[in-house]
Amino acid sequence: MSQHSTLSLGQRLVRSTGLQLILVAGSFSLLTYTLGRNSGIQQSERHRTNLLITEIREQLSGKLRVPMFLNDLNASAIDAQPNLLKNFDTLGRRFWHQLKAFPVDYINYGAPDGSFLGLERGSDGDVLLYEDSTRLGRGQLTVFSLSPRGERLEPTEVIPGMSATHEEAWYVDTVAAGRSSWSSIYAWEDQPEIHSVSYNTPLLDGDGQLLGVIGVDMVINQLSTWLHQVWGSRDGLAVLIEADGRLIASSDPSIPLTTTGESNERSSLSELEHSFAEMLHRIQQTPGDASQPQLLRHKDGAFLLQSTPWGSDLGLDWILLTASSANEEVTQAGLTLAVEVGAAVLALGFTLLLNRSLINRILQPLSALQRASQTTEQQINQLEDAQPQALEYRCELDQNSGQELLDLNVAVQSMVKAFNQLTQNLAAKEQQITRMFQEQRLQDEQALTQMNHRLKVSLEAAAIAHEINQPLSILRLTAQRLQHQVRERAEADDPAELLEALQILDDQASRIARTTDQMKAIIRNANTSLSRIDLRDVLDSIELYVNSNLIEASSWITTSLPSELKRQKAWVEGDAIQLQIAVINLVKNAVDALSDQPPTTVAPEIVIRLERREQHWAIVVDDNGPGLPDDHTGDMPLYSSKPSGSGLGLFIVRSAMEGHNGELTLGISPSGGTRAVLLLPRQG
Repeated sequence: MSQHSTLSLGQRLVRSTGLQLILVAGSFSLLTYTLGRNSGIQQSERHRTNLLITEIREQLSGKLRVPMFLNDLNASAIDAQPNLLKNFDTLGRRFWHQLKAFPVDYINYGAPDGSFLGLERGSDGDVLLYEDSTRLGRGQLTVFSLSPRGERLEPTEVIPGMSATHEEAWYVDTVAAGRSSWSSIYAWEDQPEIHSVSYNTPLLDGDGQLLGVIGVDMVINQLSTWLHQVWGSRDGLAVLIEADGRLIASSDPSIPLTTTGESNERSSLSELEHSFAEMLHRIQQTPGDASQPQLLRHKDGAFLLQSTPWGSDLGLDWILLTASSANEEVTQAGLTLAVEVGAAVLALGFTLLLNRSLINRILQPLSALQRASQTTEQQINQLEDAQPQALEYRCELDQNSGQELLDLNVAVQSMVKAFNQLTQNLAAKEQQITRMFQEQRLQDEQALTQMNHRLKVSLEAAAIAHEINQPLSILRLTAQRLQHQVRERAEADDPAELLEALQILDDQASRIARTTDQMKAIIRNANTSLSRIDLRDVLDSIELYVNSNLIEASSWITTSLPSELKRQKAWVEGDAIQLQIAVINLVKNAVDALSDQPPTTVAPEIVIRLERREQHWAIVVDDNGPGLPDDHTGDMPLYSSKPSGSGLGLFIVRSAMEGHNGELTLGISPSGGTRAVLLLPRQG
């Protein structure tokens, strides 16, 4: 009985790598062979296309050499016989013989005075003679038909309104160049629908004076007829254009070389509605990239597109654009290449999947170990916030994962188990230490609270004792002085000094009474009884108190409520008596501040307002007194800015705010005096 043994990771890697090498090497070898074969086929097809383009270029060069030859021949004859320019009959017969012998469309002569002689080959093979001379009347072009022997017949038409000087490109460009040259393509003055290109030569006498211009025209429509014949029955399209994209000739007779309408402008390649026009326009835009044929797919099959500059040696900036159909072998080669590329991609994809499968089997336990490590890190980071959970490690491996990975999985599981046990022990120790720390911290907080309370009570008691002892000492000294005066001056009559002493006794007794009232307020603040109250009622009670107890200052004090509070209640949780005492203390402080300042033109003013500020109600007390001193330290216990003040008033206000979860803030009022604001949490 044989026992199945698990393959090692090394054995699996060797098998997988070998299979991947066979697939990749085989597919890419076949792809390389196909690419080489396709390159040869495309090279052969490009060679065939180049032969066609070379043939068209050579025939076009030969066609354009005829006008150049005739022009040189006529220029030599005129040099030999200058009187030919004065005899239009003889010159016309010479041009007639040349039209009969050579494949040109028009031969003409123009004099500097505007005289003109031209012969045109008609579409039916007949020749027409055009003359604008003094003998026939300048400014009009007389048209003659010619007999089969070149003799003039009766005039067939007179075209009026001719220009006094020659303005067409064949004459103007040649005179400007001062040498024989090809003109730009231009429209005839008497027949604007006809466009032609001409080779022209300036005629000069022995002194270099201009005798005129002689030229030979080629009508671009005739060039299209020639290109159609050369192209034959081939599929595709050939066009001859200028550098700016305007058409010169086309192998397709259906393509118009000029636009219809009154303008008779030449057509542009980019504007043609033809199936090949867009592709040819693209390669015309980038002639440097199209110096070699480009294979492009079209709805009618595969075509080789090529852009070839032509005519630079003749001074012409023309471009020959061709789109010739590729043979079936090129198309089939492209399909074969696509299939081979697809097969190579599939082989590579299968190899990647195989490799990915192997990598997944390797990475599965490693990924689980990584996740467990991350969980451990998170638990360590959470030791201060929560009880860490036991570390989990789950990795289900089958027996085909490799012996090395199976052993690694077992080792990691053992490590996780040991770690969990250690974590449990640490968690138990942590709970024990935390419990001991919390118990000790609670004891320390209680002791600190007691010490803080005792210190505060001691400070308050010392301050209150000082405030009571100060007037008591004055009372004792004043009483002793009165006793001494009574003994020394029993019979003396000095009531003023006695009244002054008695007034001191009364003032200090009143001070002791106020201190006692404030002590009662402090004791009341320590026993706060909160209930739902309306702050508008508190302000009404304060107004009654002011009118009854602060009679002299009642005219200074006004209360203000916003319009919305006249219909809405200002609810808070509070003790109405404590809040009344707090506000009254603020009002008394304001009255004392206004009473102590010297008389001024500004009348004393104290304003009590109730405002709504987000989630709080604010009781604001403003005065126009001297304001707070620069060294104001209102946060200190029992602080007062007045020489005779005890500071218990502000202390009572702060105690009341603490009992109501409120806040007292001191600042400067809009009039420059003191502003005190009581903020209370809003209810409802």
